[in-house]
Amino acid sequence: FRRVLFRSDARLLAGGTDIGLWVTKQFRALGELIWLGDVAELRRTRVVDGALEIGAAVPLEDAWQALVAHWPALREMHRRFAGPPVRHAGTLVGNLANGSPIGDAAPVLMALDARLRLRQGPAVRWLPLDRFYLGYQRQALATGEFIEAVAVPLPATTPGWTLRAWKQSKRFDCDISALSAGLALRLAQGTVHDARLAFGGLAATVHRAAHTEAAVRGQPWNEATLRRAQAALAQDFQPLSDLRASADHRLRLAAAMLRRLWLET
Repeated sequence: FRRVLFRSDARLLAGGTDIGLWVTKQFRALGELIWLGDVAELRRTRVVDGALEIGAAVPLEDAWQALVAHWPALREMHRRFAGPPVRHAGTLVGNLANGSPIGDAAPVLMALDARLRLRQGPAVRWLPLDRFYLGYQRQALATGEFIEAVAVPLPATTPGWTLRAWKQSKRFDCDISALSAGLALRLAQGTVHDARLAFGGLAATVHRAAHTEAAVRGQPWNEATLRRAQAALAQDFQPLSDLRASADHRLRLAAAMLRRLWLET
């Protein structure tokens, strides 16, 4: 395994639930593949230094079960994330590495302030997930570098945060999102001390809503603040229309999710 890490021209594959479609639907040549599914070091889920660490080859089902065990608010997102065959074959890190603008895992993990452990041979570095996507299908990976694991801070190390995660799709089960969101607030005495609000389906990449976060940070968590945050969404995202939803509908859905967050908290 250590020898093949230096083969920068090969594609590392753990699940293949998305890459397989490149072949069957787009007729793309994949080149040389290295399958990582049996690499024991990459199939580990463990707690390290106050964070839940999920290896690159951990199946989606195992990863989501571990996440829900620490953050019960993710139970609905877990249940609606693809279907059982995909959840047992694909991997959470593969979903992040693919970088789909409608990937449901990325907004959730951004809201949780997750970090990626990137490896290039013996060299290792950490990168916040919200700095990983540079553009459509462009990631902050050097040649020969890959995601070895994702680390998510545990609730005990980040007290005071409230988390919600939702998706909207045409079907309730096993459907691609028109919009997905990971929303986290740190509230104290009715004031928003901090916020991490991430959305998928509103742009070419999943990313946090910087203007929307600024509109609530340090403000009383009341309806006036909510409305300013809803208005700020248009500064953070310029969504496209496609078969799943129109651009206007996506922005209205995002605003509705912010209102739901306000009502529930």
